Amino acid sequence: MNYKLRKASPGDLYLSFDIRKNAMYKYIADSKGWNEEKEMQDHIEDFNTDIMQIIEAGGKPVGVFENVADDRYIYVHGLYILEEFQNYKIGSQVINSIVNTAKTEKRSILLQVLKVNSKAKVFYERFGFKVYSENEQHYKMIYYFSDK
Repeated sequence: MNYKLRKASPGDLYLSFDIRKNAMYKYIADSKGWNEEKEMQDHIEDFNTDIMQIIEAGGKPVGVFENVADDRYIYVHGLYILEEFQNYKIGSQVINSIVNTAKTEKRSILLQVLKVNSKAKVFYERFGFKVYSENEQHYKMIYYFSDK
């Protein structure tokens, strides 16, 4: 399924929250418990249209992708695909694109996944990401740039 990214706007606050909730509710509930009010407050505090893009497919929003870069790294803050679209390779296409960008720009990619979301860990490992650190709730993963 083809997709396109569009820059998020302030009007995407609730849309992006709903997409994240749809994709992550069970994992957050399993790891720390889902508190709707707290999750929304955290989302409002973290909401940043400078790093957020809305993933659209078939003319409708199906996901959210958040990333930012510095001189050495691309930081993936989130990739959330609506559950009903998770088997259409949209997330794979987004990650392939960011991996290609990392190679072109000679940067590594950093991200983290919840430990209870083993599906996400396996997903990123398929693209060459490795666990470099962990804490009680997260695996911190890296895709190493190499010009070899």
